[in-house]
Amino acid sequence: KSLSHISEVVEIWMVVQRKWMYLESIFIGGDIRAQLPEEAKKFDNIDKLFKKIMSETAKHPLALEACHADNRLQDLQMISIGLEKCQKSLNDYLDSKRNAFPRFFFISDDELLSILGSNECTCVQEHMIKMF
Repeated sequence: KSLSHISEVVEIWMVVQRKWMYLESIFIGGDIRAQLPEEAKKFDNIDKLFKKIMSETAKHPLALEACHADNRLQDLQMISIGLEKCQKSLNDYLDSKRNAFPRFFFISDDELLSILGSNECTCVQEHMIKMF
């Protein structure tokens, strides 16, 4: 039973870490933060909780202790749901930009984020071939 709990916690932990790493680069600083202030606040709360979990784990690096900490599974599940909501809001924002300028449909989300998050108009040049 203990090993199954550890497996479940580690599985969701890896999912959370992957989502967090992707969204952190978007929501920490940059223009996207200004465009989506509510999601940025939500991400800040999630970020604090995730960093708290990670610092607690660094202090007690044994898998058994880390996975059986109070409310660890519930906290990670809550973080995962919150990150999914942030991702959905980000996708809705990108879709609105694509609907405003349909040529953005020809580039990936990451490329569109690099264009929208930059203050320099020269960053569009590297994606021109894909858009036209």
